[in-house]
Amino acid sequence: MSLDIDKIILHSLRSGSDGQPQADTRSQTLTPDEAVQGLMAELHRIYNGKGGKGFGYFADGEESADAAEGDDAPKPASPLFRIALEQLLAGQSDFVPFSVSMTQQLVKTLVDHALDEQGVLLFAKYNYVGVDYLLVALLEGKESVTVSEALELSHIQYLDIGKLNLVARIDLTEWKTQPESRRYITFSKGRVGRKLGDFFLDLLGAREGMDAKLQNKGLLQAVEDYCATQQLEPQERNDYKKQVFKYCTEQASAGEEIEIRELSAELPGDNDLDFYSFIGKEYELEDRFPADRSTLRGLTKFVGSGGGLTLSFEQKLLGSRVFYDPQTDTLTIRGVPPNLKDQLTRSS
Repeated sequence: MSLDIDKIILHSLRSGSDGQPQADTRSQTLTPDEAVQGLMAELHRIYNGKGGKGFGYFADGEESADAAEGDDAPKPASPLFRIALEQLLAGQSDFVPFSVSMTQQLVKTLVDHALDEQGVLLFAKYNYVGVDYLLVALLEGKESVTVSEALELSHIQYLDIGKLNLVARIDLTEWKTQPESRRYITFSKGRVGRKLGDFFLDLLGAREGMDAKLQNKGLLQAVEDYCATQQLEPQERNDYKKQVFKYCTEQASAGEEIEIRELSAELPGDNDLDFYSFIGKEYELEDRFPADRSTLRGLTKFVGSGGGLTLSFEQKLLGSRVFYDPQTDTLTIRGVPPNLKDQLTRSS
């Protein structure tokens, strides 16, 4: 197996009598047996394919640009996690006390952010295909029913590792070899608000670096501008965008990132101005970044919603089945989808 576990330990988070999160800690690491190896392999796979991640870097002591605006401005990032991690990697502390100390710090940060999280807290230092990682993940416990050999029902507890709502990972190799990078820390941001993202930035003493969604939007704009510069016909433009979309979604499905140079090599272009050369530094795109599927839909579809109306259709249909009149701000659709037509007919 290409995933090698160095150290792994489990602790527990529960709600105390006062309603605040409390920790129960373990005094020994786990033996990396078949069950533990299988768990880590699945966690690694799920996390690699997880969308909506934030990217950051250690920035202890660094003031936010808004720090002078008032008492509510972000405070300087704490160095506690970074210092403890450096001591661990330098052999100045052991994995168990490191994980216990960081669990206590995590509980304190949960209280500070008014988050009520419970479950099994996992710390793991592992290597995957030559890259060292530190993973911190809170795994939710679930209850289910199983059938015994005697065909009797009983309740069992299991870990719901598919959710991974509260998880962060540090690419130790990138941190060591590229300390100027602003993306060696990744963390779950959550779908509503910034609570989870702010929690991890506070816990790790980090600042948010690369914005993956913004990178994807920049890519879409660059593709649009390149097609205009090359004066592509509508069909050529659609084909070009479909190729970009195909590459990006295949990368996402494989758990890989979008590589701009690799993408450019797969796209048609004249010798004087290929896509990579066109982008240059003007679009401020990273050489690689994760695909954001919701943003990438804009390569092949027009999508919009507002005022109780949601519309989505293939861009190639504009001018053939879908017509927009900017003067009257109206959209005309020829050939209404049968299922929609049936609903409209029954409602009229």
